Amino acid sequence: MSMHEDHSVEEEHGLQPMQYVWIGVLLTIITIVELGASLWVDLGNALIPILIVLSAVKFYIVVAFYMHLRFEHRLLSQVFTGSFVLAAGVLIALIALFWTDITDII
Repeated sequence: MSMHEDHSVEEEHGLQPMQYVWIGVLLTIITIVELGASLWVDLGNALIPILIVLSAVKFYIVVAFYMHLRFEHRLLSQVFTGSFVLAAGVLIALIALFWTDITDII
């Protein structure tokens, strides 16, 4: 008998299959809230920060549970988080570098 057969899915990853279904339902609800906020409710200047926060929550849920980073060694989570922060910083720096105001063109 191999070691893989000795361990159940719940022991390896900490969640039962039905819990993944509930996580999927939660992600669907957050997506519906995002769509509702952007299409049917006038939130003015608060819309973009709200959508960013909701997207960040969905990103965390997907990475933590479906990619199993929540159940992995802490070093792997730190490497992933550090790489993501570095990539986001480079993206923000490039946007700031190449940002052109319409008054500069005219």
